[in-house]
Amino acid sequence: MMGCFRWTLWITLVLICRVSSQESDYDYDYEEPTNCSVAEKIKGGHVTYSQGGLPGSLLTYHCGPGQYPSPVSSRLCGDDGEWSPMRLASGRLASSASCKNVLCPGQLQLDNGDFWPRNQWFRVGTTQSFTCQDGFSSYGSPERNCTVSGDWTGSTPICDNHGDDCDDPGIPPGAERSGGQFDRGDKVTYQCQTGLTLLGSAERVCMAHREWSGSTPRCQGPNTFDSPSDVAAAMAGSLAGMMDVVSPDFKKQEEEISFGRSILVGEVSRMHIYILLDTSGSIKKEDFNLSREATIALINKLDSYDIQLNFHIVSFASEAKVIVDIKDTDISSSADEVISYLKDFNYNSHGQKTGTNLYSALQVIRETISFFKEQKESAFNETQNIIILETDGYSNTGTNPQIALAQIRQLLGYGDSLEDHTSERMLDVYAFGVGDKVNKKELNSLASKKSGEQHVFVLKDYQALGEVFNSIISDKSVTMCGIAQEDISQAAEKDSTVAYTRPWHVILTSPEWGTTKYCSGSIVSQRWVLTAAHCFNRFYGGHIPAEVTIEYGGGREGQVKAEEVQIHSNYNTNALKHRNVSQFFDYDVALVRTKEVIPLSWIARPICLPCTVAASRALKRINSTCEEHRQELLAHKETTAFFIHKKSERKQTHIHVDSQRPACVEKARRTLSEPTNVTLDEYVPDRFLCSGGTEGYQDALSCKGDSGGSVFLQKRKRYFQVGLVSWGTVDICDPNKRVSKPPPDARDFHIDLFKITPWLKQHLGKEVQFLPEIP
Repeated sequence: MMGCFRWTLWITLVLICRVSSQESDYDYDYEEPTNCSVAEKIKGGHVTYSQGGLPGSLLTYHCGPGQYPSPVSSRLCGDDGEWSPMRLASGRLASSASCKNVLCPGQLQLDNGDFWPRNQWFRVGTTQSFTCQDGFSSYGSPERNCTVSGDWTGSTPICDNHGDDCDDPGIPPGAERSGGQFDRGDKVTYQCQTGLTLLGSAERVCMAHREWSGSTPRCQGPNTFDSPSDVAAAMAGSLAGMMDVVSPDFKKQEEEISFGRSILVGEVSRMHIYILLDTSGSIKKEDFNLSREATIALINKLDSYDIQLNFHIVSFASEAKVIVDIKDTDISSSADEVISYLKDFNYNSHGQKTGTNLYSALQVIRETISFFKEQKESAFNETQNIIILETDGYSNTGTNPQIALAQIRQLLGYGDSLEDHTSERMLDVYAFGVGDKVNKKELNSLASKKSGEQHVFVLKDYQALGEVFNSIISDKSVTMCGIAQEDISQAAEKDSTVAYTRPWHVILTSPEWGTTKYCSGSIVSQRWVLTAAHCFNRFYGGHIPAEVTIEYGGGREGQVKAEEVQIHSNYNTNALKHRNVSQFFDYDVALVRTKEVIPLSWIARPICLPCTVAASRALKRINSTCEEHRQELLAHKETTAFFIHKKSERKQTHIHVDSQRPACVEKARRTLSEPTNVTLDEYVPDRFLCSGGTEGYQDALSCKGDSGGSVFLQKRKRYFQVGLVSWGTVDICDPNKRVSKPPPDARDFHIDLFKITPWLKQHLGKEVQFLPEIP
């Protein structure tokens, strides 16, 4: 298939807040209302009333920092003049309220380590410390403090020796884990202590690519809420990742777009934002107004990205009502129009039908997705669907909402797994719980569970929700690095160019090199290609040819000419020649600037470079550091990586780091000629990554034409370049040697991009945004 694939991003927002479980779709005989008492008290705190003692007034209990009201935080005044009853967790009625101290759940289990003190619960301000046994490295925080929100500072402690296929996935505070083997196919399960709810995946499996299925679990107490700043940071990363995936065809146009009133599916953008607002009886007017303002903040934030969006807004109670129809493109494509319609919506439009029917809301999504599938099958298959639910998790009317989500998954061709959705590339379900009566278990069952991501959040109230959406940081840019189409079968790959699975890969040729010699490279921006420095002296004595052609899309789709070549100033193949080393490849890196802009499409896109803002976005880790990039991308002592062989074949190898690197580098000694006093550390400095010879694998080796190409790996369905193919101990493609398979001692060496980021920034800084820490 030629040309660009188009993507649709569907984001659905459901807003619900539970303040009372007493709802009804029935009318009652009218009785003269009686006022409630305004002399209520809470021990250790104070009380406020939304409308005094009038029926419908909300009584709210308030406590100081580090405390929470018990057994309830609010009560509703009924027509009978009585405040709604207070019940303990056991279901028994309570006669009075009091302020209780917030507690943090303690660390209950740390495999291969120890912790102190060994308590189940900790008061605010107290500390728990962690140590690891000999032979195990410590990860996470060695010490954590209990905060006023009932959460811990720092990150979960882990003791790991990296002896298994997968790293130790950790055990959150308040949880116990069964299963201690972490090889491929092994399973671990988690259980929270009584009184805590597990959010994330209760079961995780070590997958073939050495990552854990599902999402990281955590145990949350009934009076614990997520920090708005933490949620905003997580959502900022997710939104950046979502926007990056969209085809450049759907960037905003400078001129105003008008499609007319008719239903023209082909003219609707491929990014659909579905917002579902709960207007049921449990949502008081002031809460609805706060939810509406929060939604407006989200719409403005989404609209700030340089992507054309269309919105679909639905209000629901016992039934669903459409406020903005996505098919009315004059309205749905304009954020100002969408906000205007939202502001004009009447809070009382549902009348007496005040139930909470989340199923009906999700059915609206299902019906709309089904409509687009029927109208445009090809566009539907290229659609990324994002559903954001903001709900208390309780549905008292209609069918189980999980059924509607299952139907959506069926439409998209996915299974019905409850614990792992990592493979659901085209669907993400984010679940927000609002209020202290959230059914966290049901909320967690609706959220996606993907490796390395968080999709379920619990916020205290709609004011916190507004804070989240208002504080999301958007840089408004769309980088789209490291995106490729899905892999196809090897048989199809050899005789078909339908899928572009390596759009960053290019081939460099020159008439001065002849017809058989070439080098590889990678697109890192629309005007720059990264390749090896030795490409410009191996063939022609250091002379940069007058004409260099850069072929992309396999050479059949397009080509551009080189305008200039920047070789690293420290590159010198003769640097150790006086010590009997004929060739030395330290700093073997070059950048080639093109005369024309490389047009971005599925055929040609840049790969993600580490230590850049684009990489942080792709990893969905906004504000992460360069070291955090390295820890995530080179997470194992033997990290699976790939390179492109003979222009088009993707080959697998393993990069050896940390304690595994010395044995790998040792194999380079055989290429040194005696006599020489050059040490291995001089010959193979830490600017080289070493690959090959991994036990249990048949690691591929590179050939001369592969030089300059990317050494890359995949994370979060995005591709990142960590190295650049430089040299190897054996050229298995040499026709005179006729090597049938790589010798066991053969190794490849690649320039480590983490070690040359300042040089990359020096030349790419105007087009690629590097992290602020890079000098």
